[in-house]
Amino acid sequence: MLFGNKHDFAIEARVEDDLKPPSHPWGRMCIWVSGKQIGDYEDPHCGLYPAYEGFLKIRKSLDSLWCTEIDSLSDRETWNLFDEHLYGWRGNEEVELDDEYDEESDLSERYWKFNFLTNWGEMFDGGGKSFLLNDSSGSLRVLNFDYDLDVVNRYTCSKKGFIEVSQEFIEWYEEQLELFGGENA
Repeated sequence: MLFGNKHDFAIEARVEDDLKPPSHPWGRMCIWVSGKQIGDYEDPHCGLYPAYEGFLKIRKSLDSLWCTEIDSLSDRETWNLFDEHLYGWRGNEEVELDDEYDEESDLSERYWKFNFLTNWGEMFDGGGKSFLLNDSSGSLRVLNFDYDLDVVNRYTCSKKGFIEVSQEFIEWYEEQLELFGGENA
């Protein structure tokens, strides 16, 4: 199934052909933003529930996906800020964290809402960490790190497209859950 437009925002997902009820909806998935694929659609039998849960959660916070700390930062500086506070890394380099940067800090708590696709399922594990921003222009910005090239890529999509496509995916996932008689895990 392809939900959306690959040149704006799309989710490509399917359940595995060999699934038999009762089962969780195991399958394959990737997203497309600005014509670029994030996630490994060829990775079989991935858990789709973390992505389902992630889209449910991030849709509720879309309007709050900006903060004054990043007003004058470049995409790389913004990505590094979030990566340092949330994961203790700056791209390919682990950083020494002081008390200000621990997982329990107020900043870490405040920055979790920007997390996008990281820990959302095995299909996104090799695609680099991503963060989602709402820059108030009517577009959403995905900052995705390419570990091989050591660069932060910026992809944009319409907020409207993101909302519609993620809702279609959420409804599709819930249909699969009912069809296969599984429960969320």
